[in-house]
Amino acid sequence: MYRVEDDRLLVGAGRYVEDAYPADALSMVVLRSPVGHGTIEALDISAAEEMDGVTLILTGNDLDRLGVRPMASRMPVTGVDGKPMLEPERPALARGKVTYVGQPVAVILAESPEIAQDAAEAIVLDIADLPAAVDLEAAASDGAPQIWDDIPGNRSFTWEKGDRAATQSGFAEADHVIELTVRHPRVSIAPIETRGCIADFDVETGRYTLTTPSQGVVALRAAMADYLGADEADVRVITEDVGGSFAVKIWPYPEQLLALVAARASRRPVKWIGSRTESFVSDAMGRGRVDRAKLALDRDGKFLAFRIDALADMGAFLNAVAPSIVTTGAIRPYAHVYKIPGLLYRVDAIFTNTMMTDAYRGAGKPESCSTLERLIDVAAHELGFDRVELRRKNLIQPADLPYDTPMGETYDGGDFPAIAEKILVAADWAGVAGRRAESARKGLLRGAGLGFHLHATGGSVAERSEVRALPDGTVLVRTGTQDSGQGHRTALAIVAAETLEVPVEKIRVEQGDSDWLEKGGGTGGSNLLSIAGNTVHRTALKMLDQAKQVAAHMLEAAVQDVEYGQGEFRIAGTDRKIGLAQVAADWDSIPADQRDGELGSGCVAQLDFEGLHTTFPNGAYVCEVEVDPDTGAVQVDRFTGVDDLGRVINEPTALGQLHGGIGQSIGEVLMEGLIYDEQGQVLTGSLMDYALPRADQIPFMDLNWAPTDSPNALIGAKGVGEVSSIGAPGAIMNAVLDALRDRDVRHLDIPLTPEKIWKALHP
Repeated sequence: MYRVEDDRLLVGAGRYVEDAYPADALSMVVLRSPVGHGTIEALDISAAEEMDGVTLILTGNDLDRLGVRPMASRMPVTGVDGKPMLEPERPALARGKVTYVGQPVAVILAESPEIAQDAAEAIVLDIADLPAAVDLEAAASDGAPQIWDDIPGNRSFTWEKGDRAATQSGFAEADHVIELTVRHPRVSIAPIETRGCIADFDVETGRYTLTTPSQGVVALRAAMADYLGADEADVRVITEDVGGSFAVKIWPYPEQLLALVAARASRRPVKWIGSRTESFVSDAMGRGRVDRAKLALDRDGKFLAFRIDALADMGAFLNAVAPSIVTTGAIRPYAHVYKIPGLLYRVDAIFTNTMMTDAYRGAGKPESCSTLERLIDVAAHELGFDRVELRRKNLIQPADLPYDTPMGETYDGGDFPAIAEKILVAADWAGVAGRRAESARKGLLRGAGLGFHLHATGGSVAERSEVRALPDGTVLVRTGTQDSGQGHRTALAIVAAETLEVPVEKIRVEQGDSDWLEKGGGTGGSNLLSIAGNTVHRTALKMLDQAKQVAAHMLEAAVQDVEYGQGEFRIAGTDRKIGLAQVAADWDSIPADQRDGELGSGCVAQLDFEGLHTTFPNGAYVCEVEVDPDTGAVQVDRFTGVDDLGRVINEPTALGQLHGGIGQSIGEVLMEGLIYDEQGQVLTGSLMDYALPRADQIPFMDLNWAPTDSPNALIGAKGVGEVSSIGAPGAIMNAVLDALRDRDVRHLDIPLTPEKIWKALHP
């Protein structure tokens, strides 16, 4: 089937935050720092305050008076030295100094966006420039400008994970050591819908309401309550339709907090919609890592050890879960499908005078995966190994499963050698040489790249699901996850419908209101099916167990004699039956001591996620490109994939997820990159300057399935959302560098732009 969401969305009936216009709402505009690092010498709002239609202007000093707490990271990290990470205080509005272009300095509330913008331009903001630390490697070096007086070397923490002894032993015993520095620049996440919010405050109840696009309302409620100094019960967060996120809308942002504060201070609803220009300087950014990597091999090509010494660009502050992205996020599938005895990852988290980074589709794993895949290709080329055979001989074998990695993960399933065979056939690897010759006849350089991948989906997340049968024959499913365009409602409706044996059209999935559920981990880590899907399945079974007691009473039968199927309860061996809807309708008429009604009225069950459910979707991709040596332009000509996603719940949606991740990977490898100048100005701060892939740059994709079972997945599904964004970059990078190999180009850092390639070919 296709998506149950689509009919409503395709006729324009979607409801996004921009579509809501509360009566009497004030418009909010944010005055932002125009410089990357400096001290605030003057902030004069007097002229702006006197303008007609201006209702309120707030500065950092006002937030102190209103009792607003500083924002902080919500995922602390302990360094390798045993000390907690160093974290600067992050006020929602700058006080005393600014540390990145786009940092909020003041907010203006007015009767219209135009009036608020005019008032922002009337504010006198005088900033004395300070030296800026912008480039990651420069910021980590001796003598770099210091961003925070009490954080020496701009270093928040140094973190390490792996088997150091085994890694050192592997390098000591190695016949070959390949070294490579792989730079993963910052990228703009750039969903179609920009960030925004509507805030309201009920004076009588003292309750805040925030309507905003997100990937989970429960965690956002907790953050807002913390910063406001309020009880969580006094904060409600609502998310309706979301026009894309890819992680950028998970986090609490200053604008959401400021809108709530402004609503309380003005006693009117407040609306803020970020412009595309604002998004380039104020949205959390993706990637931003430099990997100094090494791979140790014996004379036969067996991998002995792999290590990365990384620098991670945190920006001026530590964003919500950014410390975990560059640490545990980077190493969960570290070395992915390869059996390597010695693994070590070490990272220095560095502050720079830039906007903060955080998770972006893959959350640290695309960097680790593509760095290793590049090292393997370089090793094959320089040591004379066939790059396919080099990978084959180092794959984890089915007999090794379950496989305990040196990073503390246990791979529960998969058949990586089978994936290898299938991808070579599907991609017609044997025909690469012929296609290379044909490209050469056209004056083009053809390259083919191969890369394997693996993701750790799910994990330990505080999730709750509710399943409620209703008298009209429908079933309500509520979940703490949040759809941002992926088709969650369809996937969870299919799971519930199969479990309850009713038509999928009878299932109504609701999400996005923190008043519905006390717990909800939100969407992240491709956890919809591995966490929420399993929890919905188990909750539906629990609801049926409770409903069976009522059905037994209504049928005048013992509970053990009642069977369920196709939406009906029946007495075994008879034709006496009653529908689930009738049970729901008559639930309250049954004596309480004859039904399990701990949740009150209605045929309903709630269930919290318990334990650790991690699954490991995996696969391999082959990419072929043509490079024009006269211009440096790259065209992706063929892209083939084989993925083990376990059971595919809805194939069109799964394919759409893979297509999207591959498209984003093409952009990331070939054209995208946020560029700052030495003073911290964003030079690629608009869609005229920042290159996103267009339709004619995306090839036809031949994608195939190779499912295996997972004992951790009750419904058989392993997750799909980040698989292609983890696996595709390495294959694309390898393809382009393979095309340039005969021209003595060992490695180039992404993005592999025409200019960069042309310069490499014409030194």
